[in-house]
Amino acid sequence: MPTSQQFEESTLLALLSEDSEFAFQLLFDRYRNRVYRIALLYLKSSALAEDIVQDVFMKIWSQRKTLPEIDTFEPWLYTMTRHFTLNCLKKLAHEWKARSTWIRDSNKFENTTDHKIRNAQYRDLVAAAIERLSDQQQKVYRLAKEKGLSYDAIAAELSLSPLTVKTHMARALASIRLFLQQHDKEFLLIFIGSGLLL
Repeated sequence: MPTSQQFEESTLLALLSEDSEFAFQLLFDRYRNRVYRIALLYLKSSALAEDIVQDVFMKIWSQRKTLPEIDTFEPWLYTMTRHFTLNCLKKLAHEWKARSTWIRDSNKFENTTDHKIRNAQYRDLVAAAIERLSDQQQKVYRLAKEKGLSYDAIAAELSLSPLTVKTHMARALASIRLFLQQHDKEFLLIFIGSGLLL
């Protein structure tokens, strides 16, 4: 026989499948701290753990139509949290390797004219990539990367939800990566090495 919590959960999932933002907010309030603690345990970074929270709940929202088919929501949620956390660890390992390679190689040439020219070209290319973003993505990107604001601070400044800010930032970074890949893989490594991906 289902417990009261399971019954309440099944009701919330049914409402969520019908696009209820209220049900989504209740699930978010109930589970965000648990998801955060799991991510923090492995990532040792509050900023990255917050990113995992946003990723997990973005996934919940995108899959809301199928959520009522889940028998037990909590184990499913924890499995998804571990999945996102492990993917984040793999991505960080890959980016740190690329960053280390670029820094090692670039140090050999940092005082050369060619290096200075490449840096100028890189700045111009990143500026061009940013100009191609939507107005909202540009605002979010500049506030995060140039002013160093957190997603919550950006959300307050732009009157958006933190989830929307996270979505805009993810799309902006993906667009810039793609633009740099299309132009020069070396510029992509500079982009990684500069810390702009994090």
